[in-house]
Amino acid sequence: RRVHGDFFLISIMSASKKPSEYIKLIASDGHVFHCSRRAALVSGTIRSLLSGPVEFAEMESGEVDVSEVTSAVLEKVIKFWHYKLRYNGSSENVPDFKIEPENVLDLLMAANFLDT
Repeated sequence: RRVHGDFFLISIMSASKKPSEYIKLIASDGHVFHCSRRAALVSGTIRSLLSGPVEFAEMESGEVDVSEVTSAVLEKVIKFWHYKLRYNGSSENVPDFKIEPENVLDLLMAANFLDT
């Protein structure tokens, strides 16, 4: 019973801890990006890791290893998350999100992995 009681107290303490406004994303080449949590939650994969019903280590650390994605591609994905936050549901004239043709396949694979 004592262990169960301690577990309950630890769970309450963890649940009451406010998550950071920024998270750390680590690309396959080791480059680290600090991204707003709000923008990163555009990704279904990251949303599941950071706020899903199961407590992943990423939820506690605020750090996500995106070893399947290079830093150049991850940088473009982060820009897209911010673009989507800015223009999603907007009634104003939405500019195109420019993607260089040579990066289309890598971005498509990253978008699929990140559920973006």
